[in-house]
Amino acid sequence: MKEREKRPTAEAHNGPHAQPALKTFWHYPYASLVKERRPSNWDVVVEKILSLAPRAVDLLLLRRKGARRHDHQARVMRGMWPLLTDVALLEFKGPTRGLRPRDLVKLLSYGWEYSSLDDSAVAKPSHLSLVLAVPKKTPVLLREYDSCALQPQPLGGGYVRLTGSVYTMVVVLLDQVADAERDDFLRLFTHDRARVNDPLALRWAQAWIRKARTMQDLKHLEGFDDLVQEFIDSLGVDELLQRVTPEQRLAGLDPEQRLAGLDPAQVLEHYASEQHLASLDPEQLQKLHAALDKKLRGQ
Repeated sequence: MKEREKRPTAEAHNGPHAQPALKTFWHYPYASLVKERRPSNWDVVVEKILSLAPRAVDLLLLRRKGARRHDHQARVMRGMWPLLTDVALLEFKGPTRGLRPRDLVKLLSYGWEYSSLDDSAVAKPSHLSLVLAVPKKTPVLLREYDSCALQPQPLGGGYVRLTGSVYTMVVVLLDQVADAERDDFLRLFTHDRARVNDPLALRWAQAWIRKARTMQDLKHLEGFDDLVQEFIDSLGVDELLQRVTPEQRLAGLDPEQRLAGLDPAQVLEHYASEQHLASLDPEQLQKLHAALDKKLRGQ
């Protein structure tokens, strides 16, 4: 009896920990058939894993059914909402890493992937919008348009409609939108953060920094230290000192650092004589007693 042939495996290409999706029986003999009867100049990889982790788009935007449209009430990216269908996927590229090659292709793949879900909120792909929010227009973005055969149509104010896709596609150039809509909150996510002057936006950023410092998953992410440093630089030393208590200013300093620049007399004048004596060890007290005794005898 021949040894039973093992079903095709993708382990060699996908790694030992990759988990293939559930298949029916028919997938395995079909893969075997294709492998056996392929042209000699072709390789066939069975169950090629396309993602080592579950993929998630940054934001799923859902316009509420039956509700009156209030797109004009938006307080961020105010020109975007009227451009969208009732369901949209938004992918954000931050100022630290920015847009990279194939990121637009990835967004398109998210569209097809979301449209194929059983719980998708769209009946067909044309009912879905795809939004790419980037800090600014770059050569990489222009090359992405060409590689995806999409035609940009600038709408003004930092918004660009892309044609050539089954989806409604919009690109949001955050630096231009922040300028056009005078939005310092949005400017925090661009390369022009040094221009943020709105005190409410600065306090919002400060609150997020404090929150992130208490969350291990956030404070170690790329870009956090840059944001903290830029926030400090934007305030200036004098303004920062006004925002912290004396205890916070001294926290983490060694005793020597705390007393640097002070004369001993300046330090001691804040303490009573009893406190001075209580801080001395027996040997120091003995030396002090001997010195006082000598001084008194000299008188």
